[in-house]
Amino acid sequence: MSAKGITPIISEYHILWEALKHYEERLEKLSSMETDEEKQLSYYEKLQDLDGLINAVKNAAKSDYELELE
Repeated sequence: MSAKGITPIISEYHILWEALKHYEERLEKLSSMETDEEKQLSYYEKLQDLDGLINAVKNAAKSDYELELE
């Protein structure tokens, strides 16, 4: 994140992490409950995008503060 000029403070990383993980759980739940294949695919695509964002936040926190987000 700092590569683009944004350097969140540690507490902001924790807030971002919590929000992203909550959204990931919600998408997984919605996907598992959905019977429409198109909607399932939509949830799956969102989960893939979210996975990239989660990894980016995790790597930035590690780079900026040696912070391990799990």
